[in-house]
This record gives sequence, C-alpha cells and structure tokens, in this order.
Amino acid sequence: MATGKQIQRIYALGAQCGLLDRELGADDNLHLWIKQWSRKEHISELTEKQADFIIARLIDYKENVCPERPAEIEHITGEQQSLCFRLAYKLAQISPSEVEVRERLHGLICKVTGREMRSDGDIFYKVSRDEGARIIEMLKRIIRSEERKKKRGDKNGTGTAGSAEPP
Repeated sequence: MATGKQIQRIYALGAQCGLLDRELGADDNLHLWIKQWSRKEHISELTEKQADFIIARLIDYKENVCPERPAEIEHITGEQQSLCFRLAYKLAQISPSEVEVRERLHGLICKVTGREMRSDGDIFYKVSRDEGARIIEMLKRIIRSEERKKKRGDKNGTGTAGSAEPP
C-alpha cells in the first residue's frame, strides 16, 4: 500500500493543478485521473509503485500542462452581499412571488456566474467581487423593469398593477 507521504503528495499535487475538488469527493478530476491510470477506486488502495507512478505523472502534468494558478480571486465583499439581499427584498416587495427571496437570489447568482451553486449553504460561495457587481447591476435592472411595469399598469387606468387578479 502507498505510504502516508505518497498519499499526501498526490493530494498536494492534485490541488496545485486544480484537479482536487473537496465538494465532489471521489468524483473530482484527481480521483477520476487516478482511476484512469491505476484502475483503483480510492487513492488509499494504490501500491507504493502505483503511487510513485501517479506522482511522476502529476509532476509532469504540473510542469507541462497545468495552467498557472491565477492569484486568489477577490471574493464578493460583505457590503456587496448585503446590498444583494436588500435589492432582492426590494424586488420581492415590488414583484411578490411564491418563491422565497433567498431562492430567487440563488437563481440569479447561478444565472450570472454560469455555475450551479448549492442553495443549502453559502449562496455566495466562490462568487468573485466582479460577479458580485454584475449580480447587483442585474438586480437593479430587474427592479427598474418591474417598477416601469407597475407604473404602466397604473397609467392605463386599471389601477390593478401588481394585483393577482385581472379587473
């Protein structure tokens, strides 16, 4: 069996190359890579010889293929998160929905970032400062659009803008 140091080295190299994703567990790219090269389901099942082979392949990948890791992204600030929630609640007042405010905001975040985020945890996980600004701008556009719809309904004399039933 592989030694503890070999297993640590495999995980470290996998993380450096961006292959390791702890959220996915055994389905991340590192583990899929290991399965491809060794036909083992778990890294702990590797022999010492297989672990050395995998380490050599990971080093080669890191030196020749692995893209340079960009500097850490600037994550969305607390102020941006707070503004997102304030705007989301304002939108809920203007345009009520059966969907909870947090769920609506979660959907918007997924749309702007192009990534599926977990709704049961931190909905701003791995959201950059730039993406946060785009989310805020989209919320503002939606609010302006909903306010215009509401005003148009009032100007037409129906007086039912925002109501659930037609006149």
